[in-house]
Amino acid sequence: MQRTTTTDLVVVGAGTAGLPAAIEAAAHGLRVTVVEKGDRPGGTLWRSWAQLSAGGTALQRAKGIRDSPDLHFDDVMRISRNTADPELVRLAVDHAPATIEWLMASGFDMDPDAPAVLHFHEPYLLPRTYWGRDAGRSVLEVLLPAFEKACAGSVTLALGTELVAFRTAERAVETGKPGEPGEPGEVRVAGVTVRDPDGTFREIDATNVILTSGGYAGNPELFPRLTSGAPLAGPASPGAEGSGILAAVDAGGRVRGQDRFLPTYGGVLRSGSTWETVGLDDYPALTPQARAPWEIHVNTRGERFVAEDAPSVDDRENALLAQPELKFWVVYDAAIRRSAPALFPTWDETELDRAFDGHPSFVTALDLTTLARAAGMDPGVLADTVAAYNTAVASGDDPFGRAHLPAPIAEPPYYAVLNHGTTLKSPAGLAVDSRLRVIGPDGPFANLWAAGEVIGGSTLSGKSFVSGMSVTPALGFGRMLGRRAAGATTDPGSM
Repeated sequence: MQRTTTTDLVVVGAGTAGLPAAIEAAAHGLRVTVVEKGDRPGGTLWRSWAQLSAGGTALQRAKGIRDSPDLHFDDVMRISRNTADPELVRLAVDHAPATIEWLMASGFDMDPDAPAVLHFHEPYLLPRTYWGRDAGRSVLEVLLPAFEKACAGSVTLALGTELVAFRTAERAVETGKPGEPGEPGEVRVAGVTVRDPDGTFREIDATNVILTSGGYAGNPELFPRLTSGAPLAGPASPGAEGSGILAAVDAGGRVRGQDRFLPTYGGVLRSGSTWETVGLDDYPALTPQARAPWEIHVNTRGERFVAEDAPSVDDRENALLAQPELKFWVVYDAAIRRSAPALFPTWDETELDRAFDGHPSFVTALDLTTLARAAGMDPGVLADTVAAYNTAVASGDDPFGRAHLPAPIAEPPYYAVLNHGTTLKSPAGLAVDSRLRVIGPDGPFANLWAAGEVIGGSTLSGKSFVSGMSVTPALGFGRMLGRRAAGATTDPGSM
């Protein structure tokens, strides 16, 4: 006979949004069951840079930066070219300052250079990006102790436990009880079915459910299905396989944002993998504001397709989006390898030599014809491309508008490194309303909320990457939903 347990709140996913949701709900008196498929809490924070953003914080005021949620909102919509959801962006930026203040009050190890304007993504107009000294682990240093304390009380953590389905939906009735739906006719879920580590199934009856299970950027089969056919390459955890999204769709939820994919510009695969890249810290240095390019970037045919030093990363990413298979080769020569700032700052020369000796994404040859053939490019096209670039270096006039032209590509051996359009977060996700309720076939579920990457990265960044508009909203929305589940009359953004 299938086991059944009962709780006030089920939180699916112990990551960036799920941990604060459980902490807040428990602090407001709820019995909480946290279902986590992995073997430890933390989700993508173990891998993420965890950039944060907020306008109007004490840190900004201390540095003389005049900012506000209104200015933050305008900047998000500018960067996203009005493709982000304005209602949810408004909710996110209004909660963001309180999220930063909460982290600081909880001992967050903020990098002393924050806030700043960063250029890995399209930059804000003002310094409003923050980060911890130890990236995502700095956030975990705040969340995990508070979560462990909650687990000693009214929170039950179920590791290695997989969400299978949302329980049969039913109509809400007026109860008048805090935290329970009270609008007749709304659809609600009765709980979830999970698979425990021993393989047995269990039903969990719950008054409310918060879905924070993350995205699908670790699932190379599902990714193109939910992202208009785009191939997956990235450093995401294999645990980010989209099971929460699929379970919600089976229950009647719908997905949005499938057409709003924009790849991160660059990243190389791990040796032996067809989709997983090296970690973000080991990506090549392709941000011109941090390292002006000495190399050229060519597509799989051997053609240049963008000014490698274009100051707008959005322009470079959109140019890459039009290239075959979202791939490009970074091509250079012996003189550039010897003289230029390191293309791979975290790799030493021995590691690079090892890669060129056997990694399929690293190719070297004594002439351009052999290099092109080894890389699968047209030798004639690559030769013409390099010749045209060398002419641009000599004349100082590049047809693509590149300004930094330090040296020709002329001294053997020649090198080429295959890069991909990559992603750490999923662009598509579940449609939610302004209260973060999952939208079903007949309107929003009364007691099923969602936050974090499960609602799609494009919801708050549109067809772009907006710094801090993933981690900060996940933290803030998680805290807010934990309180809402408990029937709290105020949320963290109003404190």
